[in-house]
Amino acid sequence: MDAKILNVHDAALPREAYVGYVVEGGKLQGVKKLEGEELDRIGRLESDDAEILAILFAIENLKGTFGRFTIVCDHESVVSEANKVEEVKNPSPLMGNLREVLQENHRSIRLEVLTANPAHGIITAYVNGLKSGTR
Repeated sequence: MDAKILNVHDAALPREAYVGYVVEGGKLQGVKKLEGEELDRIGRLESDDAEILAILFAIENLKGTFGRFTIVCDHESVVSEANKVEEVKNPSPLMGNLREVLQENHRSIRLEVLTANPAHGIITAYVNGLKSGTR
């Protein structure tokens, strides 16, 4: 899974954000544009929130498809905090939500760090398709 935020370095431009995932082998994948409250949250808070939203998007879409699965994320600090066993003081609402989902599904869903992220490519292709008018 991955997240992409456009125009993050220019406050004069409107931000756009996308989240996506690809299942090993590439046949099952999903991408969505963040809008409304999700996009507003990313505009106000850390880019970590985009990664958390991507993880939650993948879980939401894959939970009924697989009995057990592992989500890989290239954002080490998000994975580390989400997987902490001990209580985390004052987690963001999104991180709290992710931790709750992972704890409720600890037997069937795992979250691990990955250094090379295949989902990055599908989001980039999706965004490029929107820009070129082919989507």
